[in-house]
Amino acid sequence: MLLIAKKGKAHDRRDRLEYVRLDGTRSEIDMPRQGILPHDLVHCVVEQAFGYQEGFMGRVAAGASPQFAESSDLARTRVLTIAESAVEAMQTQLASGQFDHAAFAYGLEMACAMREVYDAVIPEPRIAAEAFRQARDLNDAWRAVPPMHTLEVEFLE
Repeated sequence: MLLIAKKGKAHDRRDRLEYVRLDGTRSEIDMPRQGILPHDLVHCVVEQAFGYQEGFMGRVAAGASPQFAESSDLARTRVLTIAESAVEAMQTQLASGQFDHAAFAYGLEMACAMREVYDAVIPEPRIAAEAFRQARDLNDAWRAVPPMHTLEVEFLE
């Protein structure tokens, strides 16, 4: 699936993300600006790196609407819960500017526990550090995109 992230005007509070599936269908969603890589783009990196095929991006690639997370029956699956928790933990690492596996693992465990998942497998330090590097590189690429321009990212299904 191809992701086309479009920056809005410099003063906008949101950008846009278009999902272009392999079958040609498309969906779009707003991405709130947060000072680091947008949440949905972190999903792309984390889900690929950690093999969460049934995570948010995997579901969207399979045809689900990106707004499906608002649906309680889909939002509460175990893999979606772990993927969302891992994204939040990775966002914390991006915000800090450096990777700390112990802090990442703690963040993942706590975010999962808040969602009543207590048995999430913590990615190995080497794999998690590589995911952080990829997220940092994508963050740098996103920051370099001027207003009203796009960045294309491929989500490998």
